[in-house]
Amino acid sequence: MKQELRVLVTDAEERSVLAACRGLAAAGYSVSSVAEERFAPGHWSRFSKERIMLPGPLLDSEDYVRRLSRVLRDGNFDVVMPGTEPSLLPISAHRELIEPHARLGLPPHEVVLGALDKSLLQRHADAVGLGPPRSVVCSSAEEALAAATDFAYPLVVKPTHSISLSDGRICKRRAQVVGDATHLEAAVKAVGLPLMVQAYVSAPTIVSCAGVRADGRLLGFTVARYARTYPPHVGSAALAKTVAPSPALVLQVEELVELIGWSGIFELELLDLGAGRFGAIDFNPRPFGWMALPVGAGANLPALWCDHVLGRRSVSENGARVGISYRWEDGDMANALAELRHLRLRSAASVLRPHRHVVHAHFRIDDPSPLVARMFSIAKKVQRERTSAPVERVPQRAAAVP
Repeated sequence: MKQELRVLVTDAEERSVLAACRGLAAAGYSVSSVAEERFAPGHWSRFSKERIMLPGPLLDSEDYVRRLSRVLRDGNFDVVMPGTEPSLLPISAHRELIEPHARLGLPPHEVVLGALDKSLLQRHADAVGLGPPRSVVCSSAEEALAAATDFAYPLVVKPTHSISLSDGRICKRRAQVVGDATHLEAAVKAVGLPLMVQAYVSAPTIVSCAGVRADGRLLGFTVARYARTYPPHVGSAALAKTVAPSPALVLQVEELVELIGWSGIFELELLDLGAGRFGAIDFNPRPFGWMALPVGAGANLPALWCDHVLGRRSVSENGARVGISYRWEDGDMANALAELRHLRLRSAASVLRPHRHVVHAHFRIDDPSPLVARMFSIAKKVQRERTSAPVERVPQRAAAVP
């Protein structure tokens, strides 16, 4: 007879998934993790009872879901938790292959697509008073170049969809900061259409809200203020701390997530525009980078969601403790190295300064191996980049001996 409830979590390469594995295990779930890399930190965690190697979804997303469904069919799982958008999108699109074997708890596929649409986020955010910095949606290169003339440089060129499916392949596109008109056309081509031209906010303070939406209400709500990001100003949280949200902000986030129609784990990134105003810049409908912070601060979001999907009475707290810090080890190490390269010794020392009441992205005293795996993964990546870099060859004529 089955004793434990089993959860399969994809994308064990990600620090967010590592945190989810730890949170689920703490709530009594038996966790299996899927990855395609040998040094996936989630695979090295003692809280992942089964490590499953599977080719990723980027090249053939439907084949990825088929392979995943075979794993589920043979494994007697209760819930599947997609760890990233590249796995969420095909799993949602081909959910008929998954749901006979385990529960997903995802909203309809149209809602999933809408949750990944930044132009839709902008419209909904405007409606609840969380409008982003001035933005224009453009469907052609000509529109983008014309719109940019009304903006001051630098400006941001971002895709309306960072992740999309095309001919069975996952397409990933990234935003670019453009410093002048000379580089704008190249940025538009690189980002792809449709896209958004958005005003750039210099040295922004980011406040990120995360939680679980279920049965029309928020569970496990957590708010963190970023102290540092990597890359600086435009990246993910390298150092953050939980803060107490205002009732007005909680209400606005509730209204926004309701308009999106999302059910499940989410993160909403906001720019602090001052005077109590915030602007929504990104919505992530899946486990997010600083997931270790709410889990470590008492709001076990992965467990809260799985408990809801299975109709299980949850014992997890709904709110994270205030004043708990989070540190992404390799992100902050990269920040320190950047300061050292510019000979800013005091700034580098400030980045490396220890903090009290801190949870780490990879390291835990009772689960140290994921940090080791992360170090191996980084070393392997650096080695690949070095070996794949083009070798500058000396022209034969110059090398000839007279």
